[in-house]
Amino acid sequence: MSHLITAAGGAARTAAPPAAPAAPGVPGVPGVPGDGPAGGTADRGPGGPRHRGWPPRTRLVFATVAGWSLFLAVFLTLTGTQWWWRPFELMPPLLFVAVPLLLAPLTLLARPVRARLALVLVGCLVLGTDLAGLNVHALPGGRTAAPAPADAVRVFAWNTEYWHDGDDPERFYAYLADQRADVYLLSEHVGWDLAGHRPVRVDYRAELRERFPGYQIVAVGELLTMSRYPVVRHHGLDATPYLTDPGLGGPPPGSDFPDYYRYKVLRTDLLVGGTVFSAYNVHVPVQLDVSMDPRRAEFTAFMRAQEIRRQAHYRAVAADLAGNPAAVLLAGDFNATSAMGELRALGRRLRDALPASREIYPVSWPDGGTVLWRLDWAFTAGPARVHDYRMVPGWGMSDHRGQLVTVSVS
Repeated sequence: MSHLITAAGGAARTAAPPAAPAAPGVPGVPGVPGDGPAGGTADRGPGGPRHRGWPPRTRLVFATVAGWSLFLAVFLTLTGTQWWWRPFELMPPLLFVAVPLLLAPLTLLARPVRARLALVLVGCLVLGTDLAGLNVHALPGGRTAAPAPADAVRVFAWNTEYWHDGDDPERFYAYLADQRADVYLLSEHVGWDLAGHRPVRVDYRAELRERFPGYQIVAVGELLTMSRYPVVRHHGLDATPYLTDPGLGGPPPGSDFPDYYRYKVLRTDLLVGGTVFSAYNVHVPVQLDVSMDPRRAEFTAFMRAQEIRRQAHYRAVAADLAGNPAAVLLAGDFNATSAMGELRALGRRLRDALPASREIYPVSWPDGGTVLWRLDWAFTAGPARVHDYRMVPGWGMSDHRGQLVTVSVS
């Protein structure tokens, strides 16, 4: 870059003799076209060529937007397919909307490319709105659910967090009764040995029959379903045939409760007004154990085993649904967010109950804290139709909120 230097005090006192013409192309010689210092492009004033490099702030904004766009592309490619990607999938889904919105004002600082960066962020926002699980149906004029008919079925699905361990049993059963449900889909009908890090078999069916007269009760593994409608048939969906590695994904060696690992979905066919209604009680295993040290081999070994188990249970569900023409409700704790690949694939085959919710961002976990994730879901298939869908606080008895679903089956 050349500089314009003016003598102090105005015009020079003594005129300098004219400079002899210099050889063409000599770098740094005034008046001769050629390279500036260090080979850079010279700036000859307002009418001369300009430096084409971006300012540091433009480069920083560009790198940030490009980095987020790359992360989004990688996320969409790997979600639901790679066990080692699972920790990245646990981010709050709302970030898929928040990040592009926060980056949008920064594009004003990147003047040479701000229009193009803004366009990229609009694309990220469109994708992010879907990944975040926002309920646009809750906006004014967006609600589409029809009023519930008189014979609609009221279903309550809830992860109890090890039944009433550590809670007052009277308060626990009063909470269940307060839901006034026709059908209860309850998971973690189980105890837990903290020292041994293993499930403990329990059986509260006799107590439930006493407290909920008129309900039929079925249980498999950790899953328990109660219904005031007649039970036509029921069976647990055994994931064992769908394990890609039975040695890694099967029950741990020496387990005295193998059904806890084999069955994470309980199908119960009910007779509702002459129509068969299949209620699937779901509890998909978690991706990882936050109590483990991530630096140890057991942490990654557990993640790999859980991934095999999770995918086996999803395959078992898909196989069972393929042969079931009845009205279907699939509800429970999927331990998955709206951004995760396997749940999105399931949502393409079934109908999410979300449009019947009045909440813009219905979330279910962790109840009692800052609730940022929707891990609990309800889907329908066949002639089943959802008329109302809401999350119900667990009031400290579980880390999950319950789901109340009002559905008609004919």
